[in-house]
Amino acid sequence: MGIGEPALFGVILRYGMKPFLLSCSINGIAGMIAMLLGMKGTGNGITTIPGLLLYIYSPSQMILYVTLAIATFAAAFCLCWFFAVPPEAMEADVPKGSKKAAEPVEAPASIPFPETLGAVAQGSFVPMAEIPDPTFSEGILGVCCGVTPETGKVYSPMDGRISQLADTLHAVGIEAEGVELLIHVGIDTVKMQGDGFKSHVREGQTVKKGDLLLTIDLEKIKAAGHPSTIMVAVTNSDELASVEPVASGQLKPGDQLMRLKA
Repeated sequence: MGIGEPALFGVILRYGMKPFLLSCSINGIAGMIAMLLGMKGTGNGITTIPGLLLYIYSPSQMILYVTLAIATFAAAFCLCWFFAVPPEAMEADVPKGSKKAAEPVEAPASIPFPETLGAVAQGSFVPMAEIPDPTFSEGILGVCCGVTPETGKVYSPMDGRISQLADTLHAVGIEAEGVELLIHVGIDTVKMQGDGFKSHVREGQTVKKGDLLLTIDLEKIKAAGHPSTIMVAVTNSDELASVEPVASGQLKPGDQLMRLKA
């Protein structure tokens, strides 16, 4: 199948026979003009820009070919646009419920800066220095703290938008105005390749504080030999005036975990 068939069956005939017949007529007239003007190509089978190669032997023939090609295209386009394609067909190309391209699209509303972060799970508080992973305990990813979970549910510590979700479902990124968080479930759990992890969110989704993010199988994590500590790191803490873990002891989901100042 050549280049004409996709245009014919995929575009022109969608709007009925009128554009098809009009296009054929214009091209027929152009062919007749080419014959009357004595255009002589050195072969056939290629058209438009590659078709210049058929007339490269004569500058005057090339100029005539280009002029006729442009005039034919312009005439076919304008006549079909104004007289052959019905207006309702143009409207039909706009999906129902979608906005027209000319209308401005509103940007997503910003999510306010959170002054506090809630506990992401039920369990016991783990200070940053006691997290069994130097990447977190040394603050390489920002000020953080952890929770040793007693149940397999992980909740959002703030209102925000899911900025990233690991393919292995062991880590979730959440962002709000001026704050970027990383919630990392367990140590070296990336090696589990998602086994024992279930996500309840997707990237780009807006969540509220306390919304369920993940369900995890603590027994599988334990059987794989990995600590189950859930770390909450403020990855842009160096941009904030203050990031202060304030929790201690036993926690319930939503209990105050950290205080933030912009």
